[in-house]
Amino acid sequence: MRYARGTLALREDVWRLPDGAERVYPVLVVGVTVGVLPLVAPDRVLLVRQYRHLQRALSWELPGGGALPGETPAAAALRELREEGGYHADSLEAITHFYPSNAYLDEVAHCFVARGLRPDPLPTDDDEFFERTILPMAEVVRMALQGEITESVSKVTVLQYALAAAR
Repeated sequence: MRYARGTLALREDVWRLPDGAERVYPVLVVGVTVGVLPLVAPDRVLLVRQYRHLQRALSWELPGGGALPGETPAAAALRELREEGGYHADSLEAITHFYPSNAYLDEVAHCFVARGLRPDPLPTDDDEFFERTILPMAEVVRMALQGEITESVSKVTVLQYALAAAR
């Protein structure tokens, strides 16, 4: 590892090109990320809004975050839903997974939909401060399409779910 701080690290891989030349390839080590679409009611979605340093702005997102070492994506999704959303889910369904940036990140994002929600909060991380709101699914889809939801895991989860529901 070239650098590590908290849950992130930077490593350099040596990669052999088809012509035989070798390149040093930087990789930001992130690991497993999860996003949860919490259906508080059949057509009502919980969103959280928090400040994001890189954008220097508040960001509407689904509850989600990184998996802890040894934690499955489903367990991470249930934990993040309780930490960020304040709810326990009776059922959790995987809807897709994707690589947010497969050129320089090793991150894989797992997207879930949660149903049968009941209040059961866990303490939030000490650097997280949330505003929570519940909106109709159609409004959340509109927000994703019009750029009001910009975080990739949230956007993909919302649109994947909406497209599957429309079939």
